[in-house]
Amino acid sequence: MRSPLLALLLSVLSAGCAQAQPQAACPAPRPMRFELTGEVRRSAPAFTQGLEFHGGALYESSGNVVGTSRIQRIDLATGKVTTLQDGGNAYFGEGLTVVGDRIWQLTYKEGRVFQRDLSGRALREFRNPRDGWGITHDTARLIVSDGSDRLFFHRSSDFANTGSVQVRHPEGSVFGLNELEYLNGAVFANIFTTWQIVKVSPQSGCVLAVADLSGLRARMAADELARIDGESNFVLNGIAHNPATGLFTLTGKYWNTLFTGRFIE
Repeated sequence: MRSPLLALLLSVLSAGCAQAQPQAACPAPRPMRFELTGEVRRSAPAFTQGLEFHGGALYESSGNVVGTSRIQRIDLATGKVTTLQDGGNAYFGEGLTVVGDRIWQLTYKEGRVFQRDLSGRALREFRNPRDGWGITHDTARLIVSDGSDRLFFHRSSDFANTGSVQVRHPEGSVFGLNELEYLNGAVFANIFTTWQIVKVSPQSGCVLAVADLSGLRARMAADELARIDGESNFVLNGIAHNPATGLFTLTGKYWNTLFTGRFIE
């Protein structure tokens, strides 16, 4: 018969060994390309941090590196940008997602999470214990990034954290996860400062596919390309899936152009 102290010690050691078990290996990511079907010039650029379709409208959250932190709506047919809410420089606006008739907006370093109505008016505010980067949602929870190699899961009722998963491929962890979009059991994520978008399993954390979007450079006007090349912050950022058309809209920070198309593996 083991003593209670010995039993407790063995239990702690067993728990430690269980936590140290390596995750199952990920398969090699599949190549993925973006088939361009259209593009539109927006009426005013913004430091795009979050992008999402809801009810046929394209919503955007911007940061205040250039201009101010705003919630905006973009008419994809004309490119007209309408400001719904302007937060000025009181905080740095980050990712955005829409759940039901509520907009969720992260802030970068301030730890503030806003829940808004579709007009941009703040309804509730929550606390985020980490940096805020990207946010999306599946049918049951919010999915959030903080620029690390992890995706975090939160309840949409009170933003309580319910877990996380490490994002990785066979060569190691994937850092810099930024703007997010969820579709059909996978999360599409921008990798900060790169032209890559990865498709990730939120269950295993494995990168399922990778797309190189550098080909979009050839579609940009000379003035836009010069602006992007002249400022390291003006990177690819913004992924929105339109359920009405099945197409994605992509853009970047302070880009004039919104690109529409589909991902093909």
